[in-house]
Amino acid sequence: MPKTPVTLFRNTHEPEVRLLLDAVDRIRPDARSPLRHLIMPEVFRLLYGCGFRVNEVLQLRIADVDLGRGVITVRGAKFGKDRLVPPALPLVQRLQKFAAAMGPRPDEAYFFPSPHGGAWALASVYRLFRELLLRCRISHGGRGRGPRIHDLRHSMAVHTLLRWYREGADIEAKLPVLATYLGHVSVDGTRDYLHLTAELFPEVAVRANEAFGDVIPQRSAP
Repeated sequence: MPKTPVTLFRNTHEPEVRLLLDAVDRIRPDARSPLRHLIMPEVFRLLYGCGFRVNEVLQLRIADVDLGRGVITVRGAKFGKDRLVPPALPLVQRLQKFAAAMGPRPDEAYFFPSPHGGAWALASVYRLFRELLLRCRISHGGRGRGPRIHDLRHSMAVHTLLRWYREGADIEAKLPVLATYLGHVSVDGTRDYLHLTAELFPEVAVRANEAFGDVIPQRSAP
């Protein structure tokens, strides 16, 4: 979890995430990556739509993606535990079309194969990410300052909390759901996103605390 606010995809009225997804939908195959135009739109949608870590997506195998039940199994994640993630139905339907376009493959094959049949290298995906930022005219602060591709995960969490707030949900009661989805070992790490959401959207803290008590307490001074 970042100590400073995320630098990407804050504006929910003209979301930069939409610009990014539109741009990745327009990439073309090239000699080195003849299937990237099929693969990368789905990779980036999983990063944002499910809040996956990048390597969690790149390491998925055919057997991990149950498109009949609409469930993805993440194996050996950050804390060494498997977890089940149900993507939204439109995303499942996209993955079904992708799988059909790729044709029959063995269970042990990578769901998103690199040009050599193995897993995509993180560096290759990051280079494409920087290229997409440039196309979308989204400024980049330089190495270590972002936006980073991992900020798609943070943005998903913040936008989920913001949506729940706007729906009038009891955000504190829903935190375990988000924690499970993101693969956190407890809700403590997930609760940090409440502070991040309040920093980006101050009205959330005011109204949520009025409705449900001290849901988003003030951060203590360092």
